[in-house]
Amino acid sequence: MIPLNDIKLIGLSFSLCMLAACGDSKISAVKDTRLGGDEFTIGETLSKVKECKSTDWSSEIVNNSTVVTHTCAVKLDDELLNASKKGELAALKTRADLANISVTTALSQARSAHAEAVRFSQERSTQWARRVAEVDKRIEYIATEPRSQFISINGTALRRGEAPPDAAAWEARRSEHLVVANGEKEKLLAEIEAEKQKAQAAIDAALKQIDDATAWNEKYAQEIQRTYEVVAKEVGTYYDKSHTLKVKTTFRYREGGNAEPVSAALFIDDLEGRSAMPVYLMDPKRMREYLTYLTKNGMGMEAPRLFDERFPIENISGPDGGFRYKSSKPAT
Repeated sequence: MIPLNDIKLIGLSFSLCMLAACGDSKISAVKDTRLGGDEFTIGETLSKVKECKSTDWSSEIVNNSTVVTHTCAVKLDDELLNASKKGELAALKTRADLANISVTTALSQARSAHAEAVRFSQERSTQWARRVAEVDKRIEYIATEPRSQFISINGTALRRGEAPPDAAAWEARRSEHLVVANGEKEKLLAEIEAEKQKAQAAIDAALKQIDDATAWNEKYAQEIQRTYEVVAKEVGTYYDKSHTLKVKTTFRYREGGNAEPVSAALFIDDLEGRSAMPVYLMDPKRMREYLTYLTKNGMGMEAPRLFDERFPIENISGPDGGFRYKSSKPAT
C-alpha cells in the first residue's frame, strides 16, 4: 500500500507536469500561428531576428485569457548606444532651450503692460488737458462778459419796458458765477490728480515687473547653463555603464483560435519603457528599425525630466505670480 504522503507528492508532480504541458502547448500554438497569411509562422519569424542574443517564451493567464510572451534579450552594440546617447543629449538641449519660456514670457508681458500703461496715461492726459481748457475758457468768458443793455441779470433777453441790470448787480452775478466755475475747476483738477497718481502707479508697477523679470531672466540663464552641464555629465556617466535591453512581445491566445499580437514593449534594465508597433513580425530585419525608433531620444534615462528636477527656480502661479528658488539657496 502506497503511503498517503507519497500519493500527495505523485499527484502534485502530475499536476505540475500537466500545467507545464498545457503552457507548452499554448506557446507552441502561438509559435505555429501565421499572421495575416504570412509565409512564416510567428516562431520562425522571431527566430530570425539577429538582434536577439537570447530568447525566452512564457505564458500566463490574464483575465481568463492566455497571454504568451516572447522575450528577446537585445545585443546592445556601440552604434545603437551612441545614437541613443546623442538623442538623449539632444532632448536635454531642447528642454534647456525651452526652460526660460516662463520668464521671457513674464518679461514680455511686463513690457507690454508698461507700454499700455504709458499709452493710457498719455491718452488720458490729452483728455484732461482738453477738459481743463474748456473750464478755463468758460471762466474767462464769465470774467470778461460785458454788461449788456439787452440781457437781464439771469442772462435772458429783457422784456419790453424792462430796465437793464445796474453795474453793481451785474458784477455781483459775475462773482457768483466765477465762484461756481472755479469750484468746478478745483474739483476737476482733484479728480485729474487722483487719476494721474493711479496711472503713474500702473506705470511704476509695470516697471517693477520689468526689473524683476529682467533680474530673474539673468538668473535663469545662469541656472539653465549650470543645470544643463550637471545633467549632461550624468548622461555621460549613465551611458558609460552597461545596460540590458529586452523586447517583450505579447500575444493573446484562445483555444481553437489564432494568436493576436497585444503589445511590443522595450524594457531597459528590466523597467518597462516605450512601446511601438512590432514591425519585426512582418520582417525580422526590421527589429533594428524598431529599436532605433524607441531609443532615438534616449535609453530610459529621461534627461529632460531630470533637468526639471534639478532646475532650482520655479514659477509661482496665482495672480501675483513671480519666481523663486525651490530652496533657500540655489542647488549646487
